[in-house]
Amino acid sequence: MPILQNHKIAHLILAAGSSSRLGRPKQLLPWKGLTLIEHAIAQSLQLDQVSTYVVLGAYFDLIQKEIDDFPLTIVYNNDWKSGMGSSISFGIKSILQENSSYDAVLISLVDQPLLEAEHLSELISEFVKKPDQVIATGLSKRVGVPAIFPSSYFEELSKLKEDFGARYILKQYKEFVDVVSDSGKGIDIDTLEQYQILSKNNT
Repeated sequence: MPILQNHKIAHLILAAGSSSRLGRPKQLLPWKGLTLIEHAIAQSLQLDQVSTYVVLGAYFDLIQKEIDDFPLTIVYNNDWKSGMGSSISFGIKSILQENSSYDAVLISLVDQPLLEAEHLSELISEFVKKPDQVIATGLSKRVGVPAIFPSSYFEELSKLKEDFGARYILKQYKEFVDVVSDSGKGIDIDTLEQYQILSKNNT
């Protein structure tokens, strides 16, 4: 794992969506003996000196009881229907209320299970080398999350609305973004068919 020295990073896992295309709570789908959300949390907890935060929304009661025992902070975005931007904004505000001394935030999604602790560690390693840069993931057709944003971006992240997610800021400041390849693993699970294929190939 990378040595963070004096850097403090908050890891914000976005897990507030209703999984409308899937028809059931995506967060609770089985994955390698856990659920998707437990798997995402387990990856985060392998990172040294990183504090884990999870943004919940839809199915809050159902999901909260599954993850209550993990050493993390759960935040509830009651405006989760507005989209990912509102969850990022709410999550950043919640993090800063609890601790305003973070040097960066790592934002990731609950539905990219192939991007595990190793990839998150690569992002952190790059951030340690370039603490003023945004460090994002190079996906097959775009640059996106998981991504690390230095504290200089916190105010802008806290003002995101509706469905303008982190990708909006990555596009706006693309000249200040460094990219770490996803190595073909940055696959989002949006449908039951995608889940079944991914699960079958990664048991």
